[in-house]
Amino acid sequence: MVTGRVVRIVANKFVVETPGGLVELSLTNKIRRSREGANKPAAVGDEVEFEPGTIGEGKLLRTLPRRTKLCRAKGATGQLEGVLVANADRLLAVFSSRAPDPDFRALDRALVMGESGRMECAIAINKIDLAPPPDVLQDYRRAGYRVFETCAITGKGLPEMRDWLAGRTTVLMGPSGVGKSSLLNAIEPSWNLKTGELSERIDEGKHTTTWVAMFALPGGGHVVDTPGIEVFGLWGVEIADLAAYFPEMREIAAGCKFGNCLHETEPGCAVKAEVQGGRIAGARYEGYLHILRELRGKASSV
Repeated sequence: MVTGRVVRIVANKFVVETPGGLVELSLTNKIRRSREGANKPAAVGDEVEFEPGTIGEGKLLRTLPRRTKLCRAKGATGQLEGVLVANADRLLAVFSSRAPDPDFRALDRALVMGESGRMECAIAINKIDLAPPPDVLQDYRRAGYRVFETCAITGKGLPEMRDWLAGRTTVLMGPSGVGKSSLLNAIEPSWNLKTGELSERIDEGKHTTTWVAMFALPGGGHVVDTPGIEVFGLWGVEIADLAAYFPEMREIAAGCKFGNCLHETEPGCAVKAEVQGGRIAGARYEGYLHILRELRGKASSV
């Protein structure tokens, strides 16, 4: 039995990185029967045990426990967990200054996904050659997030990003067209990633490619490239825990008058007091309320 790390999934084939090189795994009949109609038994980033077969091939036996996971809701009503990436240390939410304009509600959702998955989160605003970074980014810096201002064409901001990526496993996530693959090509040209051609389907069918792939950084560490996801449902985020996924609200929420305060209309809310006093950015608070209403609507429809 051998252990390796899944770096890519194509249909029901799992490409695994091992000290001896890449191995392509297929499912054992036992796993295939047990997973019928369910999610794949492993995601990119998972540590797995497998039984070697012929050279470069083997049979997947089991997935080891995960340290972290980045998930989205899948299925017609969002009732299923879809694990995008496992065991990542960090999430880098990538958006652009222009073409497309940044969607800060989508940014808030991506950060909540990373926070709920126990990952350190940061932000990259790309294409700053087209427009200056929006002033609202200061709200995210105040919340404690590191913000990189980058341009894949001129190389601005890339040295700082390389240093931050080194030695860790980082997921890049953001909508289509923001230049994730272009940034990765600028960081490591040998990867030669295609731009603007990724499918948005992720693990949606028996024979589809996930289009999530892990790449080893030359100096140590890994990055995971994900396709542009325009709309995604949050998974595993409970209404009562939402404030904990906004770093600037996390400790303040403990000072509310009522222990079950949702920081919306309740009296004696410490979070609302900080918003009114300008110590929590109004735009970030609106992002919190937006997600809160979505989660409440989802709960009422179950």
